[in-house]
Amino acid sequence: MKAVLFVGGWEGHAPTEFADWCRELLEGEGFEVVVHDTLAPLAEPEKMADCDLIVPIWSSARSAHQPEFGNMTKAEEDGLLKLVAGGCGLAGWHGHMGDAFRDRPTYHFLIGGQFVAHPPGWPDNLVPTDDYVDYDVTICRPADPIVKGIRSFRLKSEQYYMLTDPSNEVLATTTFSGDHLWWIEGTVIPVVWKRRWDKGRIFYCSIGHTLDDLKVEQVTEIIRRGMHWAARGPDV
Repeated sequence: MKAVLFVGGWEGHAPTEFADWCRELLEGEGFEVVVHDTLAPLAEPEKMADCDLIVPIWSSARSAHQPEFGNMTKAEEDGLLKLVAGGCGLAGWHGHMGDAFRDRPTYHFLIGGQFVAHPPGWPDNLVPTDDYVDYDVTICRPADPIVKGIRSFRLKSEQYYMLTDPSNEVLATTTFSGDHLWWIEGTVIPVVWKRRWDKGRIFYCSIGHTLDDLKVEQVTEIIRRGMHWAARGPDV
């Protein structure tokens, strides 16, 4: 199987370090991994016809004052849509997939959601220690192969509040307290989901603000299985 990582955007989110972790994980699973630091290959999807999995590790602009980060052209978006519709998988985590390409609503339709906030911090808050909270990740579809045998667990990191597509197959959720925004108390937001886009499979996990988050045993295993499911291979 062949995986292509698209790595770039705002260096403040250290996309290269995350790419190294992902590359090691995928190569350990038998994938041939190719890394691009530009999105340009997406504009020529016929040249990526042998790709089984795309992983965007792309950090978006943090504010309107940084428009040069995280953007995707229409040709690149069209190429990505064509590849996934034809059967290539798409998988990723946290802001590297769910907060990327803010100017492309069809991309967020494709992946099934978009990050909007992480109370107590907001999207333009660049002080990560202010944004960490203790929160529970609840496995809600325990029979699904991606999460089977994995128990609900607790993290201290950014808790992503996301707008999500109701057609997603949600595998894990988190419930927000009212400690920081009283009016969202009790709101249940998806954390892990999978979905289809024509012949393609999409997997997403909102955990992953730091490499330590990804190295949590349950998180690593969920992402490992999710990438296999999304690729043109066995479910797990």
